[in-house]
Amino acid sequence: MRSGNVAITSALALFAVAFGTLRLAADESSVTFYGGAGRVGGSCALVENGGKRVLVDCGTNYSDERDRAGEGAEEAFGFDPRTISDLFLTHAHQDHAGRIPELVRSGFGGTVWMTEATLRILSVLWKSQVKYENATHRWKWSAGRKRKTPTVHWRGECPWAGKIKEANVGTFTGTYRELERHMHEKDENVNYVFACSTCEELELGETLKRVKTVEFAKPLTNGPFVVTFRPVKHLPGSAAIYFSDGAASWAFSGDLGTTRSRLVERIDPAEKVDVVFVETTYGDDASGGGDDAEAARRRFRQQVGEASKKGLAWIPAFALDRSLRILLEIKAGQDEGLIGRDVPVYYLSPSSRELTKEYVNHPEWFDNDCVAGVRDLFKATKRKFDAEKYRGGSGILLTTSGMMDVGYSYKFLSDLVPRDDVTVCLAGYQAKGTPGQRLKDGAKSIKLASGEKIDVGCKVESFASFGGHADAREVEKWLANNWQSRIYLVHGDKDALKARQKGLKERFKADVEVAEPRKRYVMRKVE
Repeated sequence: MRSGNVAITSALALFAVAFGTLRLAADESSVTFYGGAGRVGGSCALVENGGKRVLVDCGTNYSDERDRAGEGAEEAFGFDPRTISDLFLTHAHQDHAGRIPELVRSGFGGTVWMTEATLRILSVLWKSQVKYENATHRWKWSAGRKRKTPTVHWRGECPWAGKIKEANVGTFTGTYRELERHMHEKDENVNYVFACSTCEELELGETLKRVKTVEFAKPLTNGPFVVTFRPVKHLPGSAAIYFSDGAASWAFSGDLGTTRSRLVERIDPAEKVDVVFVETTYGDDASGGGDDAEAARRRFRQQVGEASKKGLAWIPAFALDRSLRILLEIKAGQDEGLIGRDVPVYYLSPSSRELTKEYVNHPEWFDNDCVAGVRDLFKATKRKFDAEKYRGGSGILLTTSGMMDVGYSYKFLSDLVPRDDVTVCLAGYQAKGTPGQRLKDGAKSIKLASGEKIDVGCKVESFASFGGHADAREVEKWLANNWQSRIYLVHGDKDALKARQKGLKERFKADVEVAEPRKRYVMRKVE
């Protein structure tokens, strides 16, 4: 009988071990990329453990010509938004946060976690999000009133949309860019389409009610995960996001900042984890895409100064911190005598101005008080500029977007690009297929989304000194505690990813892989 009990006990023990193994395997955490793997845009990672499903980022794709030209809506998410309980956001850039409003419209009912600074920035950006995302909407406008700049509505509950008489209603289903093209084809006098501000506010409210803020370095328990945000200074509020499930730990770098910026003096290395997912925007390039930072900025100040004496220096810049950095250089150029203090500075975008106001009012977001120096310049900038009537004279024009594919930059293309007294100063990354990229590559003409073809008569200068990403050596400093960890490369084009993988393996003998889209990576402790 005793031997029988032993046999039964042994069998139960084996079953317990087997069951435990199965249970642990079922509860292992995994990461699957639905964006940002093998490309720059669309960062989105699904983190799972048992039945818990959360996202890190949910960004807009912009790294290929089809997306940027607006040829159709975004691809499907690849997962059911209704099954996601939480979203953890690294920072406010469109390629990380741009699809969150669409996620909410698609049934996501959970919580979006971000830092306070990121929330302040997105509260501005998401007002005009519909113009920059590539989602499909049912648009409505008053077709009975012929206007060069019609206002369009897309929220069914908008009271202004409801006041349009049935006989005058114009409708179209598609993306914002497709809508612009459609309206221009119907009436060639239509040169810009305004999104209804009330619809924007309704959309903003629907998204913001999902948001909760977190503090840096304060762990948050979320189901099986402990989640911690740590600063990386790419933008105010930017974070690397750390996960732990008790069995393994891993981190998403988000986008790392750079000390080449006047506003950043130090970025702390990542804490040691088992797995790191790290951005690869600049690949293995140790220069951050440019020359010595101060020498490159001085070249910018000189070029802008010379161009603005003879005509118009046109600087397309991203609405976020890039516009602020441009203002810092204009102020420095004025102090050096390279840029005339009497040269008018036109700064048009309401959203960009609102963001700059936030920065000026929150100097604690930065490592020094540099931002205080632009307060007076910012107040003196002009809010109106008529590109159609512009004829000669000196000036500096600061517009969004940096790639010249939307916003005021796109609106002014046909009026300013053909003119020989205009110098376009490109101050950032130019994605394939964008007007900015075509100008940078020396195109003789540019075809707009409307089908209009314009000849290039302007001068074009390109400056790589305003990049906000860490270069290869700065990324390596951030990874310093994790050379024994498993490292996955994300957020880069294919050539950059391959170069970075090769460089890290050669220099550090690191376990480095290029993350693949929709491949499930299991998070296990490094032995």
